[in-house]
Amino acid sequence: MIKVGDIVYKRRRGGFIHSNPVPVTNQIGLVIKEFKDKGAIPQYYVKFDQEDPKWFYQQDLYRIDWKERKDNE
Repeated sequence: MIKVGDIVYKRRRGGFIHSNPVPVTNQIGLVIKEFKDKGAIPQYYVKFDQEDPKWFYQQDLYRIDWKERKDNE
């Protein structure tokens, strides 16, 4: 689940080859605002690079999971 403050990628959608949404990893964005209305798809206000922030649906974003690295040496 995406929330305010998360770092996300955009998802590439559509087309025959890309029927399964794939994250576009050349840009990362910061989730600034969240809009949830009863019975509606959640929307997020996201800023990518130096562009103006825009609204995206939840299914158009891919949340980056930051996992702590474990060294077993």
